[in-house]
Amino acid sequence: MIKMSKLLILSIALISGQVFGGGGLRGPLKVSIMSYNLENLFDTTHDEGKEDYTYLPYLYKQSTQSVLDYCNGLDNDYYRQTCLELDWSENVLNKKIQNLAKVITTYNNGQGADIIVFQEVENINALNLLVKDGLKGKGYHYVSLLEGRDIRGIDVGIISKYPIIKSKLHHIDISAYSDRETRSILEAVIKVSGKKISVFGNHWPSQGNVDECRIEASKVLKREALTSTSDAVIALGDFNTSHDDLLNGITVNIDPYFINVEEKAKKLKTNLNEGTHWYRGTWDSLDKIFVLKKSLKKISVDYSSFEIVKRDFMLTEKAWTNYETGETAIHQIPLRYDIETGAGFSDHLPIAVELNI
Repeated sequence: MIKMSKLLILSIALISGQVFGGGGLRGPLKVSIMSYNLENLFDTTHDEGKEDYTYLPYLYKQSTQSVLDYCNGLDNDYYRQTCLELDWSENVLNKKIQNLAKVITTYNNGQGADIIVFQEVENINALNLLVKDGLKGKGYHYVSLLEGRDIRGIDVGIISKYPIIKSKLHHIDISAYSDRETRSILEAVIKVSGKKISVFGNHWPSQGNVDECRIEASKVLKREALTSTSDAVIALGDFNTSHDDLLNGITVNIDPYFINVEEKAKKLKTNLNEGTHWYRGTWDSLDKIFVLKKSLKKISVDYSSFEIVKRDFMLTEKAWTNYETGETAIHQIPLRYDIETGAGFSDHLPIAVELNI
């Protein structure tokens, strides 16, 4: 009779998807994943071949003729003045790192997501500083950033509490539409609970580029995702795709093969923020998370856990006049980092979701 009871308990556990382990019953491993555009996380030293001159210490700029020549050569008055006068010192960098870490650790009871994809990180040094000085003790033992071709020097980086066993850049060719290089897509293969998860970090060409540039990015992501041999594929990041883009690489090349996590979440939740990025009176969800449909054979997504991470301290008030109607309204928008006050974070809000592995 005792043996039969044990057999019955084991059968119930297996039917419910649970197994015995670690001294008790446990279900699928929950893994959280986040994307966050950090808006210009630069270190304080010049990278050869990169136009990172704005984000250098003031004294270095004033004593280096090549920097002065570059800054003075900028046509835009605002960018020229910022390039010449912004003092991106060690103290300024350290404060930004602490501020960003505050945002990151407001998620998951102070621990941060298990895997985070960042955009606008200058180099591996800047990423390591964020992990070492801002996220120390949070378990981010694995870091990946490969130098891309963006002339400003901003890259995509990934940090993880699970082993990153391989990283690769996928170049996006937009030479038919622009004379400037764009960010590559960073793929990191991460080992989680015996499965290989390919995480594709994206930072597609900005809205300053024609829609066709983002179409090219979508083609690369589609090709690499569909040929991946990993157990599951997650694509996330800043896709820079506005809701009113006439040509939409997400619609054409991504939606047929991927699940848009936010769209699924909207059917379950009514309290989501209007978007992740505010520009001239309008919110847009530039930042997105996609899961390759065939990945759902190996993992599942807790769509109800999807979150646009928004806390009161991350926001500021801004008055905006609609020039079509003449009406002025107060908007709550992301508080950008201000080196003069030391307050602020980024012009984007992070997004996150939990996966069941």
